[in-house]
Amino acid sequence: MQWPVGDKTMREFDREVEKLRKNPIEVVLFDLGNVILPFSHFQIAEKLARFARKVSYQDPSLVFWEIFDLKKGLINPYERGEISSSQFFEGLKERFDLSLSFDDFVPIWNEIFTENEEVSEVIRSLKGKTRLGLLSNTNPLHFEYALERFPVVRLFDRWILSHEVGAKKPALEIFQNALRWANAPPERILFIDDTAGHVEVAVALGLRGIHFRSPQQFRKEWAELWGP
Repeated sequence: MQWPVGDKTMREFDREVEKLRKNPIEVVLFDLGNVILPFSHFQIAEKLARFARKVSYQDPSLVFWEIFDLKKGLINPYERGEISSSQFFEGLKERFDLSLSFDDFVPIWNEIFTENEEVSEVIRSLKGKTRLGLLSNTNPLHFEYALERFPVVRLFDRWILSHEVGAKKPALEIFQNALRWANAPPERILFIDDTAGHVEVAVALGLRGIHFRSPQQFRKEWAELWGP
């Protein structure tokens, strides 16, 4: 088991089991993308590059970097709720000189997700047994699509979304928002995310964490924590 990241000795594992016994989990916070819904942003870059009239942006790698760079990417203000979907599209259209309409853009932007059925099965098994929160860096177009396409998203008691909170993980503000909703001792909250840095922030705040890396690894750690 990893608690929250890295290998544990047997003594450390025993301490964690005892801690769990004394502090049962009351709230589970799941990340959305690449935990519940696997996806690749590069699919978007590849498709948009075909519509770029600026020659340099006919390279999908350059389009990808411009949109999705963690610090400077054009997606960041959109996912912090600072601009609308139409404003985001117009910014992309101008930057890349795209020859497509907003209506053509939407399916390119949205149709990148599949569902991890193993994770969804865990979520369904928890419904009614513990409170469920979705803690996600996302944007209106993606979340509306996920909500319509994947019923598992509706099982959550609360959605804590970057574009509504005004902050993206790993910013403290979005975690603090989740903690206020959870209204439980941090050691009774479990956070699951595919980004190690996000898990590290959660653990620094006192939460338990699982760094999601594959369905097989998640299933193993989940069984160790909750039982088969």
